[in-house]
Amino acid sequence: MKKVLLFACVLIVVSCSKKPEKFELFSAESFAYSMDKGWELNATVRAKGFEQHENNNKFTAKLSYTVDLVTADGKLAKGIDSGTVDKTADEKIVDLEISSQIKLDASYKTGTNKVIFYVTDDFSNRNATLWSFFELSK
Repeated sequence: MKKVLLFACVLIVVSCSKKPEKFELFSAESFAYSMDKGWELNATVRAKGFEQHENNNKFTAKLSYTVDLVTADGKLAKGIDSGTVDKTADEKIVDLEISSQIKLDASYKTGTNKVIFYVTDDFSNRNATLWSFFELSK
């Protein structure tokens, strides 16, 4: 009888414990449009599964990000953008958009480029990475 009771207690604890949601990035998009002396890159990515703090029925999430660029000729431009997304809402936040607008001068060559987002959930210290390709053309 003790074994059955112990098994039932273990089963209840295991079934009630909540697995943390996987922190991940999705829906990466990027495009560049030509300007007089180069291009403007617009890139976005969405994040989900980040930790949130609740205080007085307000939910807060905080993500930090860095953006790198791999140019059409294979060169790596590290840290071309960085920032923080800090959001507070009245209900649990499902996902957050991270966006970057970067001016690229005429020294960047035309062709296929890659923008890479490195994102850290500041509350859980978990990391995620996602990239997107875009074209530079005249």
